[in-house]
Amino acid sequence: MMAVEQARHYLEQLGCAQAAAALDNQLEAAAHHQPTYAEFLADLLGVEVAARRERYLRTRTRLAHLPFVRTLEQFDFSFQPSIDERQIRELATLTFVTEASNVLFLGPPGVGNYVVLQVM
Repeated sequence: MMAVEQARHYLEQLGCAQAAAALDNQLEAAAHHQPTYAEFLADLLGVEVAARRERYLRTRTRLAHLPFVRTLEQFDFSFQPSIDERQIRELATLTFVTEASNVLFLGPPGVGNYVVLQVM
């Protein structure tokens, strides 16, 4: 068994299906960029971690039974001109969290809107 096939087999046995699937592409990229062994391993494991994170978020969102999913990119700021798009996009960076600042959204009573912040 070749080393690449053996590595893919071990990744699959460890439950790292995405890393196993991406192994050939990662090896090809490594041949061009010549990263260190540690960088190559970190990149390969990063593929698996990203896939697991995406699967986790998708499952949690489905289990939350939210009526639909909307992203900030889909929001039509022209529909609500009183909203400062620049300020909302700044809040989306979540720098207020690292600064330990407070954010308060105010609106008229009874509108029934809710906001779910999802950190990617």
